[in-house]
Amino acid sequence: MWARTIRSSWSSRKRSFLPEPEYRGRFAPSPTGPLHFGSLVAAVGSYLEAKKHCGIWLLRMEDLDTPRCVPGAADGILRTLEACGLHWDEAVLYQSQRAAAYEEALQQLKNSGATYPCACTRKEIADSALHGIEGPVYPGTCRHGIPVGREGRAWRVRAVLNSSPFTPQPSPVTFCDALQGRISQTLASEIGDFVVKRADGLFAYQLAVVVDDAFQGVPLGVGHPGLSAPACCGK
Repeated sequence: MWARTIRSSWSSRKRSFLPEPEYRGRFAPSPTGPLHFGSLVAAVGSYLEAKKHCGIWLLRMEDLDTPRCVPGAADGILRTLEACGLHWDEAVLYQSQRAAAYEEALQQLKNSGATYPCACTRKEIADSALHGIEGPVYPGTCRHGIPVGREGRAWRVRAVLNSSPFTPQPSPVTFCDALQGRISQTLASEIGDFVVKRADGLFAYQLAVVVDDAFQGVPLGVGHPGLSAPACCGK
């Protein structure tokens, strides 16, 4: 016990001598039209949070869902931000140019057994009578294999890996929101296995945002109306 205490004390002392990592915040609008007021509020919040920490403010254009993107909207958003005095510190990252990175991440998930192909349609899922806080919860129809005569249309991530009747129920994912406090969610029962590559071949936001945040070194998200700091509760 004492050895552990000494080691912990020494580790804390060493950490105190290390420089604080540079704060990196980001704003990531979708160019589906002009920048609306709610998004502008989120932009101001993330910008001020970055500058409060003498950090870097990044701009990411979430133009992943190309059918919904409006021509010229991305440039219009950039002009609006500049007109409001919100200037980004590094080159704008466009998700539409990041397909190779998303494909590499998906392949890693496939290799680890964390994903599986899904042949279900929206109607089939909606008719499953399983409803969560954000809509229908995927019932796991294709989790153990695609039904005979069907073809995989999308790729899903398993909300619970290696599940069985003997597997304990997973703990909720918990974090602290700077405005709304402690927030918890049990992914398996409230959301279910979620899509990371859609049936139309486009990568889902859930995959892209994680890959891009890791690539840009962004640990914190600022949105409207809350500021989320997942590290706060440490779970």
